[in-house]
Amino acid sequence: MRTRGQSIYRSFYILAAIVRILSLLAIIKWPLAGWFIIFFVDTIDYFFALRGGLTYAQYQLVDKSLDILNRFYFVVPALIFNWPVRDLFLLLFFYRLIGDFLYFKDKSEKYFFLFPNLLEFILPAYIIFNHNLIFALGLGVPLKLLHEYKLHIKNFIDPFSSAYILQHPEHDRKTANKKRS
Repeated sequence: MRTRGQSIYRSFYILAAIVRILSLLAIIKWPLAGWFIIFFVDTIDYFFALRGGLTYAQYQLVDKSLDILNRFYFVVPALIFNWPVRDLFLLLFFYRLIGDFLYFKDKSEKYFFLFPNLLEFILPAYIIFNHNLIFALGLGVPLKLLHEYKLHIKNFIDPFSSAYILQHPEHDRKTANKKRS
């Protein structure tokens, strides 16, 4: 039985998922702003999911599904505006998709590091650097590799969620992953 607080947090989590789905509207009109909305909401949604009573496995299923959708959204501006990097963006989309499938099969987060979501940082860098692919790759690739390493190899969790997990060990990533193995 959910508490009132859990219901409120779950409602915010559902709202976050809806925002991530509808963010395509923003990314078509304003690619950088659309990217920021997706990145920001994806960064904070775990906070709401935990407090809303979702298990780690439930969160991962929803989050990774939305990640695939949002990653496709990162390709959309390249296709719509006929950017010269559209084929590269499609290739990077499918490259990470391999990692997603392997994760869903084995539940090992190492695949997210081995098949990084490079689009997540290359897209905004490409826009900010006025469509200069060399600068976008030079900044986006190392930053994203570091990001994936911290999240999926070192299991970094934001301080707010870490404090919550200490009080509610049933939400611990490592415990959840061992149960599924």
